[in-house]
Amino acid sequence: MTLRIIVLSAVGFISVSAQTFLGNFSKYTADKKSVVVHSDSSAVRLQFYSNEIVRVDFLPTPKTQIDSSFVVIQEPSNNVQFIVTESDSALKVVTSHIQVRFQKFPLRISFLDSLGNTLVSEPRSGGLSTNNQSRVLRFTMNAHDHYYGTGERCMALDKRGQKFVSYNTQVGNYTVPLATMNLNVPFIATSSGYAIYIDNTYRGTFDFGTVDTSVFSYVADGGELSLYVIVASTIPEQLEKYTWLTGRQPLPPRWVFGFIQSKNRYENETITRSIVQTMREKNIPCDGIVLDLKWFDKMGDVSWNESLWPTHEKMVTDFLSEGIKTILITEPYIIQPSKNFTEADTNGYLAKDSTGKTYLMDKWWSCGYTCGSTLLDITNPAARKWWWSKHPVSFGKYVAGIWTDLGEPERHPEEMNHYLGNTAKIHNIYNLLWAKTIYDGFTELRPNERVVNVSRSGFAGSQRYGVMPWSGDVARSFIGLQVQMPILLGMGMSGIAYQNSDIGGYARMPTTPELYIRWMEFGTFCPITRAHGAGETVNGYPTEPWMFGAEAEKICREFISLRYQLLPYIYSLAHNNYETGMPFARPLFWLDPNDKQLGNESSSYMWGDAFLVSPVVTAGERTKNVYLPKGTWVNFWTDEIVQGGKTVSVAAPLERMPIFVKEGSIIPMAPLMNYSDERILDTLTLRIYPSFDKEVTYSMYEDDGKTREYQSGKYSKTTFTQRVTKVNGAQMLILTGGESQGTFTGKLNERNYIYEIHGIAKKPMKVQVNGFAIIESKKLTNSIPAQQEFSYDGKTKKLFVHIHSQLNTATEIQVKLGKSEK
Repeated sequence: MTLRIIVLSAVGFISVSAQTFLGNFSKYTADKKSVVVHSDSSAVRLQFYSNEIVRVDFLPTPKTQIDSSFVVIQEPSNNVQFIVTESDSALKVVTSHIQVRFQKFPLRISFLDSLGNTLVSEPRSGGLSTNNQSRVLRFTMNAHDHYYGTGERCMALDKRGQKFVSYNTQVGNYTVPLATMNLNVPFIATSSGYAIYIDNTYRGTFDFGTVDTSVFSYVADGGELSLYVIVASTIPEQLEKYTWLTGRQPLPPRWVFGFIQSKNRYENETITRSIVQTMREKNIPCDGIVLDLKWFDKMGDVSWNESLWPTHEKMVTDFLSEGIKTILITEPYIIQPSKNFTEADTNGYLAKDSTGKTYLMDKWWSCGYTCGSTLLDITNPAARKWWWSKHPVSFGKYVAGIWTDLGEPERHPEEMNHYLGNTAKIHNIYNLLWAKTIYDGFTELRPNERVVNVSRSGFAGSQRYGVMPWSGDVARSFIGLQVQMPILLGMGMSGIAYQNSDIGGYARMPTTPELYIRWMEFGTFCPITRAHGAGETVNGYPTEPWMFGAEAEKICREFISLRYQLLPYIYSLAHNNYETGMPFARPLFWLDPNDKQLGNESSSYMWGDAFLVSPVVTAGERTKNVYLPKGTWVNFWTDEIVQGGKTVSVAAPLERMPIFVKEGSIIPMAPLMNYSDERILDTLTLRIYPSFDKEVTYSMYEDDGKTREYQSGKYSKTTFTQRVTKVNGAQMLILTGGESQGTFTGKLNERNYIYEIHGIAKKPMKVQVNGFAIIESKKLTNSIPAQQEFSYDGKTKKLFVHIHSQLNTATEIQVKLGKSEK
């Protein structure tokens, strides 16, 4: 094949019905940052953001202009070296990791990895195209291709064989799996070594092979089409690059990972105080309480209803003294009776109709369908500034977070116009811009504090503004609970890691004690653990753990307490997400991509690297069949060792959800607390599940839990290692606690550690710390003794090693086990 620079005449477009595809190649141009490949009057532009990420702009006409992105925060790189080569039939643009190949006649695009393996290509029948105002992409599907992500959906994890709309849609009281919900992300992660982010804000339609089984497509109803092709072999790597491109989730304050109590709605100050008092009297750990609609008088006021909350400022500070932080709801709608309506209307801060007047929607629900409402024009910088200015007065110094509701927007007529465009363009990014408003506002108000924003909607990039979305107004039913797991996992594979749901369900029939318990068990292993709900009665159906009977209260207290014990582990997952985009909840197929049984598995999932959890989501179920991936697993409750690669029947009494721990796991656990910062963590338990086959390390993250100083490097990491070796024919378990690397305000200099080592068949022959033997205690206790010692429980096969550690030095524990423990 002869390679040469060549300019050929071309037809320009191929037209099939109303759809117009790229025609034949005509020429290309290149500079240091881009390559433009022409097909007569149309073109495709390539820009490289890294060696693994290429942006592809479809330019149907010479006048086509691509809008600046609302989502992508990176710029094309000056450091990516690419080579353009040309032959009679093809043009290639090559970096160290990506090859983009243009077939010339007709012009069709393929993306290959660095070895020349085709990852994805346009079908010969046509790929990038126009269809009136729509923009279309089409790529071939191979038998081994599987597709994940795309945002909040109740459907199967693998989108192959599905078709759905990508348009933020409020769904209330849902009891069946839904394909389109409140938060859409036009990002596709795949099993085939690449991902695609489609940078278009308009309503879109995904079709993964329902019309043509050999093609997947995306049709954007308007705007121009840019896509980012990311080359990375695994989905975790794809997420890392995608979240680098669109921004990563900042750390929330540590207390957010505790239990949050909410309800639609706590009617007044007296009721809310009684809820907090009862929570503490019953020793149910809790860190937050949410005030729904009743904290203000009329929607759009953004100010306290003094008649119902006469000492609200004192109430908030009183709650803080009990460790409870207050979160307030807010909405982007301003009803006519609101004290803020006239000011917003007069200054042009509201969305407009075709004549330029404020668009008024009649029969608004928050006033009993007797008044009209308007929508804040969040795309107007002046409106954003004005709207945020209403919040600091109400939030004062101590309101800790915000609950942003209705931001799909829930009601958004097609003929409505905004500062930056019409409904079609703005709808999907409305909540993204609102989240930016909240984040920027809090940053100005409290520059060194972290942002808490629990939200019902969002879009690609929302994660960088700290959005923690919940799955909308789900019905109180076991079906409503069942669909939460594919939502949780799918959102994690869309770059949105903090997905959560209303524990107990939100609407329709009352929650049963069994349903509430099972939802709480699931919620314990979600990024945010928050009970919420509403009802037809004046005060709504109950949402508090003690309202479902003594058994439910006891079980829920135990699971919430477990959540608090796991806070060091969960907080380390949060920082890992901040650094890499890795979600808390992870699908099982990540462990073994070649296991076909796992590709659509969502009834169980990994919680970090250590836990496999399998929530019970069927009424009356007391035994659950759980498929375990290959490897060795330990039953969390019984310490039974189970080999994976098969389905096992697991006891699931009401008080237990099936939980397994992966062999080799190291899990830091805190003492029991009523709230997350009740005490300093001067004592931690390290649960060790030994691996006898390989060395395993775990890194525990710590910072001050409150400020943004971690962003400038003020944090610490401690690496723990376990390995088993043979010394003189005997097995030796060696546990190393490394030097705590890094510093932050409030960092401890020393700490007590309880190494709780599971699966030790018999009492060890000797235990040494830093080369010195320690004594055996006959007392089996988790408390720290005056001296370093160990104890062994022959019934549970657990070894406890109690040590006192200086955190600026490493500690090594040697456990001489005997001939063989496995």
